[in-house]
Amino acid sequence: MKRILLAVFFVSALGVLFLMMTHSATAVGETTLCCEKSVSGAWCQNSPPAECDNNFRSAPTSCEATSYCRLGTCIDSQEGICLENTPERVCEDNNGVWDGRDSEDISQCQLGCCLIGDQAAFVTQTRCKKLSADFGLETNFRTDIQSEIECIASANPKVKGACVLDTESERTCRLLTKKECLELKATSSEETNIEFHEGFLCSAETLGTNCGPTEKTTCVEDKDKVYFVDSCGNLANIYDASKIKSKEYWSEIKEIGESCNPDSSNAGSSSCGNCNYLLGSTCRAFERGNPQTVRPQVGEFVCADLSCEYKGKTFQHGETFCADSPGADENLPGSENFRLVCYDSEVTVEPCSSFRAEVCLEDEIDGFKTAACRANQWQDCIVQDNEKDCENTDKRDCRWIEGESILKSEQGMPLVVDEDGELVQMEKGDKRSDGASCVPLYAPGFDFWNAEGEAEELCLIASEDCVVKFEKKLLGSWSCKENCECLEDDWEEQRNNICIALGDCGSSTNYIGVKGFHDGSAVKIEPLEKN
Repeated sequence: MKRILLAVFFVSALGVLFLMMTHSATAVGETTLCCEKSVSGAWCQNSPPAECDNNFRSAPTSCEATSYCRLGTCIDSQEGICLENTPERVCEDNNGVWDGRDSEDISQCQLGCCLIGDQAAFVTQTRCKKLSADFGLETNFRTDIQSEIECIASANPKVKGACVLDTESERTCRLLTKKECLELKATSSEETNIEFHEGFLCSAETLGTNCGPTEKTTCVEDKDKVYFVDSCGNLANIYDASKIKSKEYWSEIKEIGESCNPDSSNAGSSSCGNCNYLLGSTCRAFERGNPQTVRPQVGEFVCADLSCEYKGKTFQHGETFCADSPGADENLPGSENFRLVCYDSEVTVEPCSSFRAEVCLEDEIDGFKTAACRANQWQDCIVQDNEKDCENTDKRDCRWIEGESILKSEQGMPLVVDEDGELVQMEKGDKRSDGASCVPLYAPGFDFWNAEGEAEELCLIASEDCVVKFEKKLLGSWSCKENCECLEDDWEEQRNNICIALGDCGSSTNYIGVKGFHDGSAVKIEPLEKN
């Protein structure tokens, strides 16, 4: 309240002072004095001596020539306000600091742009601090902005609206931001009156411009929506066939959430242009015969469907999924994993690293597929001696298979599984015979044709010599006495499966069904000696 009273008092004082300067004498030949204060309470007036308050100073000269009534700038350091053309005594009586210089020459009175939320004011820095404190905001004072027009434009400068240009010949309009409109106003001639109407379209009837509704639509670069276009070529709201005749829809700018079907991609819709790229649609021109677009009810643009078709299945725009070559599910030599990407209605293929050094893993969240090529962590599988460590997916990609054990004791004997599920050395007289092995979940590929590669060394891990002893009596035939199980087909198949599980080892066919160089058997039978 104090600030308002002070401002009113200053304005009143300036008004009285103006009257004083334009009225030099009350009557011809009558002596006047510069009364610091008159008996009526007015300050700094040229009046007859009888009208001067004797408690204040007076001088037989014009007030402009006195020290006590000379004009200057009154600084209110509390409010941050500088009032020009203020008498010294008036300033002091209202607790101001008087300075005889113009406000442009006083550092405390230098103006800048004070940004307060989405508003702006061209004031002093002290005033800016006061206003910011009143609203509980941090002070944002811009000294680089030197004009009030530029300052106002800097407050929410990107807000759009109708920039109306009124000339003698026409009243037209352009859809611009506040900043663009004010910049246009600053560079236009005096004959052109420019007004900015925030939140309005150029086709609004209340603006009275020559821009009106049409049935034209368009796409906009870097945007995914379909927009109406007015008769002046300005963008209007998002295309909605049901609003083609709506005056209100052609008057005010509508947000995306206020437009048709805001929670849908609107792909394939003939009546709504509220496309959503993240949900799988974008603005495109209608093309006859293109299944991604449909004929719109109005205009030539629609929300095109960005989903993909792959091997009879439909995938959403942005989805990634796994595919593989034949035999990849069996880890056959030459098979590989691939990551496929559905993007903008096209499927692109990204191969994972060769030799199955990477595998493609796929997941689904709320019906949306995601896939990635991840390193195949098989390297330390064979040294795991229990099922828990073997199948710890946080550390490795392995699986526990029962049967024969790849790991051997120090004496070269197979290990067996104890009651705790761990591989242990078979004790003397132990009747347990079931072993187990930890092998890669995704058998890696080897460059087995490379003589300097590691393929042979890695495959030898699963190789085993099984010595079968036969005995022949004097009048009888040969009969098996030890390790007879090694002659059975099951043993051969089991050993070959372990070889294949380690990688491109053993006897198998490759990913296109061609058999390997072996004769189909992973077992070689050779006589050792006769006793």
